[in-house]
Amino acid sequence: MTASQSLEFHMFTFGSHDHMITFGICSEQTENQANGTKQNQPKVKSVAELVSIDFEKYERKIKNAKVRARSELDIFEWSKHGYAKSNYWIPPFADKVPRIEESKVSREEFIEKYEAPGLPVVITGCTKGWPAEVKWNRETLLKKFEAYRFKVGEDDNGNPVRMQFKYYLHYLENEAIRDDSPLYIFDSSFGKLKKSSQSVAKKDEPSEIQDKPFEVPKKQYRRPCLLRDYKPPKYFDDDLFRFTGEKRPPYRWFVLGGERSGTGMHFDPLGTSAWNTLLVGHKRWCLFPPSTPRKIIDPKMQGLDHEAVSWFTHVFPILVKGHNGQEESYAEKFGMIQVLQKPGETMFVPGGWHHVVMNLDFTIAVTQNFCSPTSIEHVWLRTRNARPKLAQKLLTKLTKLSNVGGKRHDKEFYIDLANKIKLLDTVPAFFESSTSSSSSSSSSSSNSSFDDYELEVSETQSETEGSDGECHCYNCKMKRKRKIRKEKPEKIKQREEHVRQKIEGQQTIRIIGNKGKRNHDRIMNEDVRDKKKRKGI
Repeated sequence: MTASQSLEFHMFTFGSHDHMITFGICSEQTENQANGTKQNQPKVKSVAELVSIDFEKYERKIKNAKVRARSELDIFEWSKHGYAKSNYWIPPFADKVPRIEESKVSREEFIEKYEAPGLPVVITGCTKGWPAEVKWNRETLLKKFEAYRFKVGEDDNGNPVRMQFKYYLHYLENEAIRDDSPLYIFDSSFGKLKKSSQSVAKKDEPSEIQDKPFEVPKKQYRRPCLLRDYKPPKYFDDDLFRFTGEKRPPYRWFVLGGERSGTGMHFDPLGTSAWNTLLVGHKRWCLFPPSTPRKIIDPKMQGLDHEAVSWFTHVFPILVKGHNGQEESYAEKFGMIQVLQKPGETMFVPGGWHHVVMNLDFTIAVTQNFCSPTSIEHVWLRTRNARPKLAQKLLTKLTKLSNVGGKRHDKEFYIDLANKIKLLDTVPAFFESSTSSSSSSSSSSSNSSFDDYELEVSETQSETEGSDGECHCYNCKMKRKRKIRKEKPEKIKQREEHVRQKIEGQQTIRIIGNKGKRNHDRIMNEDVRDKKKRKGI
């Protein structure tokens, strides 16, 4: 430490009031920061000072977005838990995941040590040379994408909820400071036009033309596009799903959010692995091996609404304490991993690993799911059942490449991949399971069944019913949402019938006038009453 630096002691507290865990850690701060002086720091302008904000329109937009994104919450209940008063930072010693430098570790070494055994790792140096390192900041993005609409959630029908970028940044400076789990940009469009960013080979072109690292053709865009500001790290650029063309599911996202926003406990779809590169801010991760029971890491508890902040508040404190009088906690038994991701770091999440991610401050990141040649068998078994057409298209492309080869790999490479897939035809249907085994799990060597484990919660926490008698756990809320979706067609029919009657009434008024309309309605009502009397209703 230099003479101009000093140590500052921070007390970090996280968890619910019943389970408070406090850490004291020291962090290096410059002398000016330690003294709390901000004389040399330039004043950061607010969004309202940088661009024009229509505040009446903003209020309508933010209210509409909140109601659609989380219909189970009243507009005034977004800060009812008071999570903004808690500190969710973790001490550096809690992060024990290894770090590797991209320039010092070869692709073969990475596959052997991390990807093949399925072990998470943090990679540094991936952002060197990225335009995103310079362009992806609050001021530059606001200048380029002020009026662009980014996805901040989904409604009950699965439709995207979008908001103009300037209004979202204004929201982060105001309401998001108090909201328990603020709205979160998780957008797959990257500010591009509706036309697909993937280049589609012509039918008369040989298959090897498509066997190239993905590049964004600049001529396809007439406005700024974030896709040109980064490229996948060298370990993840051989994504086999690139052969499936335009109809592949969304697989890459531009991610931006404020403190306490994030994604709840989940694992990536179709058995794919993922990488997440952070450009600005800090993220907190918790990861569990594929063999971890779902009921342990995502239990039914009061206040647990599948948001990252509620998981860290209610579930995490229980996982890190001893259970049944034993010193070993569930976190130690099932091999929980914590990560404090910093700017410039890339998180690698192997397929099948459960994970929950929360932003600790204002963050900007990019993330992408991929299917590598190493994980092709794992991904194929899930894709074959969940997306059979996608799986068949991938197999067709690999079979064609096994005849002509490509610029990245020779024919033998694709022949080997196609043979691996064809050998899986005899494997029975595989369905996603929270108890699937993994060679990377520290607990997979045990012969005992994990089904016997149950998360210990207090009586007040296990009561998931609210004052209205409805269960507020995530699963029950999703069941109510699906029920609402089924009821909506009937409501639409009623609305259409109401509109039809209104139109007929207006046509009657034009023909016989208002007085004649009133007489007509009176006669019609009398006829209806007579019919009911005759039927004995």
